Amino acid sequence: MSTGTVRRPLRDGAERGSVGVFVIVIAASFLIIAGLAVDVSGHLHAMQEARATAREAARVGGQQLQAPAGVRGLGAVADPGQAAEAAQAYLSSAGVTGSASVTGPASISVDVTSVYPTRFLSIVGVPSLSATGTAQARITRSVEGVEQ
Repeated sequence: MSTGTVRRPLRDGAERGSVGVFVIVIAASFLIIAGLAVDVSGHLHAMQEARATAREAARVGGQQLQAPAGVRGLGAVADPGQAAEAAQAYLSSAGVTGSASVTGPASISVDVTSVYPTRFLSIVGVPSLSATGTAQARITRSVEGVEQ
Protein backbone atom coordinates (compact mmCIF):
# COMPACT_ATOMS: atom_id res chain seq x y z
CA MET A 1 0.00 0.00 0.00
CA SER A 2 1.32 3.33 -1.01
CA THR A 3 0.46 6.85 0.34
CA GLY A 4 1.30 8.64 -2.90
CA THR A 5 4.34 10.51 -1.68
CA VAL A 6 7.75 9.35 -2.34
CA ARG A 7 10.35 10.33 0.11
CA ARG A 8 13.67 10.94 -1.46
CA PRO A 9 16.75 10.52 0.61
CA LEU A 10 18.76 13.73 1.19
CA ARG A 11 22.01 14.02 -0.53
CA ASP A 12 25.00 14.35 1.68
CA GLY A 13 25.51 18.06 2.46
CA ALA A 14 22.24 19.27 0.93
CA GLU A 15 21.55 21.62 3.90
CA ARG A 16 25.10 22.59 4.45
CA GLY A 17 25.40 26.35 5.09
CA SER A 18 21.83 27.03 6.22
CA VAL A 19 22.78 27.06 9.90
CA GLY A 20 25.76 29.30 9.14
CA VAL A 21 23.57 32.17 7.89
CA PHE A 22 21.35 31.90 10.97
CA VAL A 23 24.35 31.98 13.28
CA ILE A 24 25.82 34.98 11.47
CA VAL A 25 22.56 36.95 11.79
CA ILE A 26 22.18 36.10 15.49
CA ALA A 27 25.84 36.83 16.25
CA ALA A 28 25.67 40.18 14.43
CA SER A 29 22.52 41.06 16.37
CA PHE A 30 24.19 40.25 19.67
CA LEU A 31 27.23 42.32 18.74
CA ILE A 32 25.05 45.30 17.81
CA ILE A 33 23.07 45.03 21.05
CA ALA A 34 26.23 44.66 23.13
CA GLY A 35 27.83 47.63 21.35
CA LEU A 36 24.77 49.79 21.97
CA ALA A 37 24.73 48.74 25.62
CA VAL A 38 28.40 49.66 26.05
CA ASP A 39 28.09 53.05 24.37
CA VAL A 40 24.76 54.01 25.98
CA SER A 41 26.00 53.09 29.44
CA GLY A 42 29.25 54.96 28.81
CA HIS A 43 27.29 58.02 27.71
CA LEU A 44 25.10 57.84 30.82
CA HIS A 45 28.22 57.59 32.97
CA ALA A 46 29.73 60.62 31.20
CA MET A 47 26.52 62.59 31.84
CA GLN A 48 26.61 61.66 35.54
CA GLU A 49 30.25 62.72 35.72
CA ALA A 50 29.43 66.03 34.05
CA ARG A 51 26.64 66.74 36.56
CA ALA A 52 28.84 65.75 39.50
CA THR A 53 31.66 67.97 38.25
CA ALA A 54 29.22 70.86 37.80
CA ARG A 55 27.93 70.41 41.36
CA GLU A 56 31.44 70.36 42.80
CA ALA A 57 32.49 73.41 40.79
CA ALA A 58 29.41 75.29 41.98
CA ARG A 59 30.19 74.30 45.57
CA VAL A 60 33.77 75.52 45.21
CA GLY A 61 32.54 78.79 43.73
CA GLY A 62 30.01 79.15 46.52
CA GLN A 63 32.78 79.13 49.09
CA GLN A 64 34.20 82.39 47.74
CA LEU A 65 32.39 84.96 49.83
CA GLN A 66 32.74 88.66 50.39
CA ALA A 67 34.65 88.56 53.65
CA PRO A 68 33.84 92.06 55.01
CA ALA A 69 30.09 91.50 54.82
CA GLY A 70 30.41 88.06 56.38
CA VAL A 71 32.60 89.28 59.23
CA ARG A 72 30.12 92.03 60.09
CA GLY A 73 27.31 89.46 60.14
CA LEU A 74 25.51 91.00 57.20
CA GLY A 75 25.01 87.68 55.49
CA ALA A 76 26.80 85.42 53.08
CA VAL A 77 27.24 87.09 49.72
CA ALA A 78 29.27 85.62 46.88
CA ASP A 79 32.25 87.50 45.56
CA PRO A 80 31.32 87.40 41.87
CA GLY A 81 34.83 87.53 40.45
CA GLN A 82 36.43 85.06 42.81
CA ALA A 83 33.46 82.67 42.75
CA ALA A 84 33.42 82.37 38.97
CA GLU A 85 37.21 82.14 38.86
CA ALA A 86 37.31 79.40 41.51
CA ALA A 87 34.60 77.40 39.77
CA GLN A 88 36.36 77.79 36.43
CA ALA A 89 39.66 76.68 37.98
CA TYR A 90 37.92 73.58 39.34
CA LEU A 91 36.56 72.78 35.88
CA SER A 92 40.02 73.17 34.38
CA SER A 93 41.57 70.90 37.00
CA ALA A 94 38.86 68.30 36.31
CA GLY A 95 39.72 68.40 32.60
CA VAL A 96 36.32 69.48 31.34
CA THR A 97 35.07 72.59 29.62
CA GLY A 98 32.29 74.71 30.94
CA SER A 99 31.24 78.05 32.24
CA ALA A 100 30.53 79.46 35.65
CA SER A 101 28.63 82.57 36.54
CA VAL A 102 27.28 84.21 39.63
CA THR A 103 23.55 84.46 39.01
CA GLY A 104 22.66 86.41 42.13
CA PRO A 105 24.08 87.58 45.43
CA ALA A 106 23.78 84.06 46.81
CA SER A 107 23.72 81.71 43.84
CA ILE A 108 26.22 80.33 41.37
CA SER A 109 25.47 78.44 38.18
CA VAL A 110 27.87 76.10 36.42
CA ASP A 111 27.49 74.39 33.03
CA VAL A 112 29.79 71.54 32.04
CA THR A 113 30.31 69.95 28.65
CA SER A 114 32.33 66.81 28.14
CA VAL A 115 32.74 64.31 25.34
CA TYR A 116 32.33 60.54 25.51
CA PRO A 117 34.36 58.80 22.79
CA THR A 118 32.22 55.92 21.56
CA ARG A 119 33.59 52.39 21.36
CA PHE A 120 31.22 50.69 18.92
CA LEU A 121 29.16 53.52 17.45
CA SER A 122 32.32 54.88 15.86
CA ILE A 123 32.08 51.93 13.46
CA VAL A 124 28.90 53.44 12.02
CA GLY A 125 30.24 57.00 11.97
CA VAL A 126 29.40 58.32 15.46
CA PRO A 127 32.84 59.02 16.94
CA SER A 128 31.68 60.74 20.12
CA LEU A 129 28.67 61.78 22.15
CA SER A 130 28.34 65.05 24.03
CA ALA A 131 27.55 64.95 27.74
CA THR A 132 26.40 68.04 29.58
CA GLY A 133 25.71 68.83 33.19
CA THR A 134 24.31 71.85 34.97
CA ALA A 135 24.30 72.71 38.64
CA GLN A 136 23.55 75.63 40.88
CA ALA A 137 24.77 76.34 44.36
CA ARG A 138 22.91 78.53 46.80
CA ILE A 139 24.89 80.27 49.49
CA THR A 140 23.29 80.20 52.88
CA ARG A 141 24.28 81.21 56.36
CA SER A 142 23.57 78.62 58.97
CA VAL A 143 23.98 78.74 62.72
CA GLU A 144 23.92 75.37 64.47
CA GLY A 145 22.32 73.78 61.41
CA VAL A 146 19.54 76.33 61.10
CA GLU A 147 19.53 78.54 58.05
CA GLN A 148 19.57 82.19 59.03
